[in-house]
Amino acid sequence: MSGFVATGTVLDRILERSAADLAARKAATPLAELERLAARRPEPIGLRTALAAPGVAVIAEIKRASPS
Repeated sequence: MSGFVATGTVLDRILERSAADLAARKAATPLAELERLAARRPEPIGLRTALAAPGVAVIAEIKRASPS
């Protein structure tokens, strides 16, 4: 586990898995492709504007499972 200080806790496994996941994602998608996709994204709108738009009924957040 390079670049991390081992703590002897479950966090070590999380950091290892995250580093491996990041490396795989970097290898799978070239930086130029990410830049192209980012440039095509629409401009963000403010929360107040989004809530005032017709049809908004739910505000939600999805989180990955926590380590606990």
